[in-house]
Amino acid sequence: MEASSSLSRQLMWVIWPAFLVAGVAEAIFFTVFDPFELHFFGAVLDVSREFIYTMGFFGFWGLAFTAAA
Repeated sequence: MEASSSLSRQLMWVIWPAFLVAGVAEAIFFTVFDPFELHFFGAVLDVSREFIYTMGFFGFWGLAFTAAA
């Protein structure tokens, strides 16, 4: 029981700061760039603004998680 508690605690030391950094990074990024002006490999993204915000957040969260790990 002690090992799983220790692992979950160590994981939270990485996941929570990465979540906070992703929120700040997304806010800064989408303050500068409009989601409808973004292109993916030259093609216009034909999805909703909320979907782009969501994917951006998870992308930043993945980058921050990888950097923190």
